[in-house]
Amino acid sequence: MRNFFEPETFERVAAECEKLRASVTPENRACARQRLGVMVPSDNFVHEACVASSVSDRLRSLLLGENDDAGALVAGDVPVEFRVYPVGGSMDWHKDVALYTKPQYEIVFTVTNTSDSTTEWEDERTGMRYGGWTEPNSVIIVRADGAPHRVTGVTRGERSIIKFVLTQTLEKTDDFFDNLLIYT
Repeated sequence: MRNFFEPETFERVAAECEKLRASVTPENRACARQRLGVMVPSDNFVHEACVASSVSDRLRSLLLGENDDAGALVAGDVPVEFRVYPVGGSMDWHKDVALYTKPQYEIVFTVTNTSDSTTEWEDERTGMRYGGWTEPNSVIIVRADGAPHRVTGVTRGERSIIKFVLTQTLEKTDDFFDNLLIYT
């Protein structure tokens, strides 16, 4: 989805992410290589923009359709994260772990991208692989325990993203708490 935030909101999110760069540290996630990140404080504008009801309302119709029985789509209670892929940064093929009893939707919002890296995913039914370069102010949405996906290695430039979660339930799985231990 392109042009995710209105231009004014996007500019402010990008400016706040520049400030967050001073706080990024290496991740402790098995599938991430040389990726840096930080959990965004809940009082930061980036967090507020991502968890706004207008965001979940907009994505609900896309993800769940017009089915009233599908329930609400709400911001997960995992931290919003700012991540940076410098040269050498990548993410191996993996599936996101379900943190809630109804697998969450992981929203990957591209803040900046001057890299040659691409995001790829696989259709498990057909085995076909798809992907491409992600432009700033766009999102890719991945359902946890769904499609295998990866980020190819950065050999030039840099990519920065915000990752946040939308879910249909806040009922947690055992993996929820392990997710909070990813930064040194």
